[in-house]
Amino acid sequence: MTNVPTRRAGSRNHPPRVACPQFPILPAVPETVDPDSWLKRVNQQTFARTVQADGGVSINHQKYYISRQVAGQRVTCVVQAARRQFDIWHGASRIKQIPIKGLYGTSLPFEEYVTQMKQEARSEYRRYLETRARFQQRSLWA
Repeated sequence: MTNVPTRRAGSRNHPPRVACPQFPILPAVPETVDPDSWLKRVNQQTFARTVQADGGVSINHQKYYISRQVAGQRVTCVVQAARRQFDIWHGASRIKQIPIKGLYGTSLPFEEYVTQMKQEARSEYRRYLETRARFQQRSLWA
């Protein structure tokens, strides 16, 4: 026989404050948020990309121009958080330094940050819908 927790008789249908009178006190939200703070966590991380025929690579939905001379070849993009840029390496040679796109560059009031995150989430969802396979149900009796 398994140990399945059972409810006590009479413990149902109580409002939250009656069922649990002592909720933990949560910290207040910050007044400002640094939307670029994620950059510190990915410092020195590398991303390998194949350079497209137009000389560009894509990182996190942002397009970066590298060089047509290395089209079709792999490059390594190293995050340099302090400089807010990628170091682009081809083999053992650093061939380029490019600023990371999409950074805010300043702290935002909390409410503005939430608004920005909502917009980004909507954009990401629209991108998802555009790229997923589209299946249409056909009529069985056409």
